[in-house]
Amino acid sequence: MNAPDALQNIRSKHPVAYLVLYLFVGWALLVVITHAIAFGAELLIASSDQPIVKWETTDKCTDGTRTVYYNSPSLYQEFKVEINNSKIVDAELGDYSTIGATVDAEQVEHTDSHATYRIDLNILGRPSRTCLLECDIRGTTLYMSEIQMRPDKGPSS
Repeated sequence: MNAPDALQNIRSKHPVAYLVLYLFVGWALLVVITHAIAFGAELLIASSDQPIVKWETTDKCTDGTRTVYYNSPSLYQEFKVEINNSKIVDAELGDYSTIGATVDAEQVEHTDSHATYRIDLNILGRPSRTCLLECDIRGTTLYMSEIQMRPDKGPSS
């Protein structure tokens, strides 16, 4: 008996078991996709005065607007940072899209040298991961990074 025949047999004789198996396989795929967010990921930056996307994680800290991107097969996020006199003067919420997860919350914060775009992801209603897309000004260079954190499980007793 091959695998499709076995599944047909389970489906016809035990429909509840088949449904549980089907749901479990779907859940397992969502978990794999969400935990593989960083696989094949890239950080990008684009300047408002040049329509060129840089494939590096640094840029010159000149006046203007930068769009900071994070792109992976299951998560895309971007936000805009306004720079004036080598300082971050504004940061705006950007766009995001996910596969296999939903977004619970998004937030952007900035100081004159640091900006963070935070997205809280969940799978099937349970907190899964927090993704921070950040940029920092150090000297005359703008640095980008992306950090993924799992939610706290709470203090252990």
